Amino acid sequence: MKSFITSLCLLASISLVSCDETARLAKDLQGSWTGTPENFTDNSVITATIIETLDIVSDDSAVAKGSHGGTIAVSGMLSATTQVVGDPGLVEPLTLTASAKSLIKGTWTAIDDDEVALILDMSTLTVDIDPEGVAVSNGLLTSSDTPKIDSIRPAISASLAEGMKRALITRYASVRRLDDVKVKGPLLKFEIGKTDYVFTRQGEAQ
Repeated sequence: MKSFITSLCLLASISLVSCDETARLAKDLQGSWTGTPENFTDNSVITATIIETLDIVSDDSAVAKGSHGGTIAVSGMLSATTQVVGDPGLVEPLTLTASAKSLIKGTWTAIDDDEVALILDMSTLTVDIDPEGVAVSNGLLTSSDTPKIDSIRPAISASLAEGMKRALITRYASVRRLDDVKVKGPLLKFEIGKTDYVFTRQGEAQ
């Protein structure tokens, strides 16, 4: 009986320590974190670079229910390049570059002292691109081509935005958990699959 009680006390002690570590991780995660440039593609004609910022907010109601988590917003600054081939009346191909902003929202839960579960809501994913910001480069273009380019710019922008959105859906659909999460000073480090990520805290520490 004494041994049984001792085992129960030990389990309770371990549980309390684990809970404290999970709470500490959840507290350290709060804030805004910006990553480094990463390349991605829609596996077609678009290649792009994204710099992501994670805005992590704790939900007090989650704590009241015995868990530690809250909401997350992943915003991205994107730079994309593609080519337009076969458009009538223009010297081909045209190389186009554009800047865009993306945003996806979801929830997070600290499930251990170094693991965070994520649920990203694909229905919230948006990609915004300014048609006027689409740059066209081709050494053979003339001033007479400008009106033709302007006429197709909205369609090109929409196509670019849709291509980047498809690529981001593929990127985010596989994100379910952050492993080996560590917060060291201004740096947030974690793994997704076998890929390491490093983000830097924006603003003052919590």
